[in-house]
Amino acid sequence: MATQEIGQELGSKLSVATFGWNKPAIQKVVLANQEERHFLARFVGVATGVKPYKIKEGDRAGEVDYGLQGMFEGYGPSGEVVNGSVLYLPKYVNDMVVSAFSATDDVASIRIGFDVYATYQEAAATSYVFSVNDLLNEKPAGLEDVKSIVAALPMPTSGSAPKLEDKSKK
Repeated sequence: MATQEIGQELGSKLSVATFGWNKPAIQKVVLANQEERHFLARFVGVATGVKPYKIKEGDRAGEVDYGLQGMFEGYGPSGEVVNGSVLYLPKYVNDMVVSAFSATDDVASIRIGFDVYATYQEAAATSYVFSVNDLLNEKPAGLEDVKSIVAALPMPTSGSAPKLEDKSKK
């Protein structure tokens, strides 16, 4: 990512819409080719906080959600590059980053690198769903990692669990 010079314009808001991917445009490409994962944009940068905003339309209109604040670059499918100081990602990915900020006061910044795709899904209200590839984490810590750690522990048997002291009688 380019360094931010003193006095340089901070940039604008970034999302897939920055590269022309509004709802009708995404629907057009996913309906034309329902088998393909359609690349929409790549976003890289450093998130340093969150920016609250009110959702304007849809089932969640009026609810508060959050964009990411920081220094970001977005890359469109045609090679265009746009700098931004606020980034809006698909909700499930955005929520993961926002939750990292709210989990502890020790987090000053979070590096991100994501490729965002749209894929046809008949059951979706929009006819598509977003999917995101994390470019910075080679191996996500998921259920299989947790299962492999827990597998080494012996399974409790009936009667082996310690009895809990009833503190209500004291």
